[in-house]
Amino acid sequence: MAIFFRGNARIGLATAIGLAASAGVTAYAQDKTPIKIGLMLPYKGVYAVQAENLDRGFQIALEEFGNKTNGRPIEVIRADDELTPGVGVQRFNKFVQSDKVDLVAGVIGSNVGIAISELADKNKMPMVFANAFADEITGKFCSPYIARTSFSANGFEYASGKYWASKGIKTAVTMGPDYSAGRAFIGGFRRGFEDNGGKVIEEVWTPFQKTKDYSAALTQAANSGAQIIYAFYAGAEAIQVVKQHADFGLRTKIPLIGDHWVYDESLWPALGDLALNAQHVATHYPGIKTEANEKFVKAYNAKYKQDPDVSAELGYDNGKAIMLTLEKLGGQMPEDRAKFISTMRDLTFDAPRGKIKFNAQSSALLEKVYVIEIVMGADGKMQRKSLDQFPGAGDLPGCTKSF
Repeated sequence: MAIFFRGNARIGLATAIGLAASAGVTAYAQDKTPIKIGLMLPYKGVYAVQAENLDRGFQIALEEFGNKTNGRPIEVIRADDELTPGVGVQRFNKFVQSDKVDLVAGVIGSNVGIAISELADKNKMPMVFANAFADEITGKFCSPYIARTSFSANGFEYASGKYWASKGIKTAVTMGPDYSAGRAFIGGFRRGFEDNGGKVIEEVWTPFQKTKDYSAALTQAANSGAQIIYAFYAGAEAIQVVKQHADFGLRTKIPLIGDHWVYDESLWPALGDLALNAQHVATHYPGIKTEANEKFVKAYNAKYKQDPDVSAELGYDNGKAIMLTLEKLGGQMPEDRAKFISTMRDLTFDAPRGKIKFNAQSSALLEKVYVIEIVMGADGKMQRKSLDQFPGAGDLPGCTKSF
């Protein structure tokens, strides 16, 4: 009878066959265990609507793949970061230590994103940001374990500032919430605007998540003598700013222009006619005539009975980039998890907003930015009308780590 050796022990053929079969079953079972994704979003508070819509877009992306990768089911574990860095740190640690996730996704607030960037690096845990636009995330806090499927604040807002300066706007006053994302977005606009001949006369900052009355800020902006107010606000804060801007009779005196979050489609029921004729820049709108966008809008409408807003599209991009990366890896998380991010960095794919590819710091780039006006459609419902488009800008320098 043949004899098999393990160290100094000898085992018989039947025993060896049994052990081999058992090992094969175990390996197969491990191969089919779920891939766990921790999805961190601020499900309550000022950005609750954006969080819900981002989550919805994320689900649409996973459903395109049957919620599986190479036969392995995807398990999504959700956590509310409460838009607070300390809470985000706690939730991230729970994902890693208790939930044993394979990677973390989501995050809207740049303040939370900055706080957990260093944790991702320290824990060697892939972190795939869906929003978190602060330039520092792929600059000062860059890491081989971090990717961003959205874009940097500079990539979006520098291009916007350059555009409005090219259209004869010579002076602007800026308004924004005084936290990392507000500073990043307004800073990007100012650089692009002033590098191309414009002048920001004044920057007006409002305490984030604390301001309800914007009268002092709007009065200061109105008295600046600027041609436009350029603003970054989102969620409940955007509703308050747009309404109070109209209440002060400033719609004809000094237009309120901003990015898509100021006039987010999810806010239209609250804004009513105040959204009509407003112009803003956007990275996505439902009417983009591409196969990728039409497929996404159709799937989103079928599931949620409404058009997707920009947050939903960003959630979709986040989920799709993760699923495409897992497919390239054969449905397996590599032992060196930095390989997950480097594999994602090599992706190029058609997203609803346009073609997505990543730079050397693993931040997705903006192929196109759209200039949008909100108009009344033939069906009596508000809709977005594309007026123009221009390419996004690059990221700011600042990453010193080797990838």
